[in-house]
This record gives sequence, structure tokens and C-alpha cells, in this order.
Amino acid sequence: MVAQLVQADEDTVRDVIHRFNEIGLACLDPRWAGGRPRPLSSDDEDFVIQTATTRPTKLGQPFTRW
Repeated sequence: MVAQLVQADEDTVRDVIHRFNEIGLACLDPRWAGGRPRPLSSDDEDFVIQTATTRPTKLGQPFTRW
């Protein structure tokens, strides 16, 4: 019944229940790791946000909207 409710395979639900019994709520944390590094540094991200929230005309651009 739980498997149908969450639209998951019964084996997956059983695995999660067993893991919950072993380590508690920590079993629900996917702990994503790895993957591609961020393409932007924090400074670059701040620059993009500042630019995107400023009117283009104030930055010397010939248009009124981004």
C-alpha cells in the first residue's frame, strides 16, 4: 500500500524501511556528491545578480529591459 501511495517499487520501499530501522531519518538524506564543478565563482554569481537587477540603461546599454 505504501508503495502505491508514493508510486515506488515495493522493493525500494522495503529497502528504505530497513535502512530507516538501521540509521533513522538519516536514510532520507540523499547525500548528493560529486558531479561537475560550479561554472561560476561566488564573485561571478554576485556580479551576474547585480547586473541582472540593474536597469540596462544605467549600465550604458541602449535598451530598457534585459
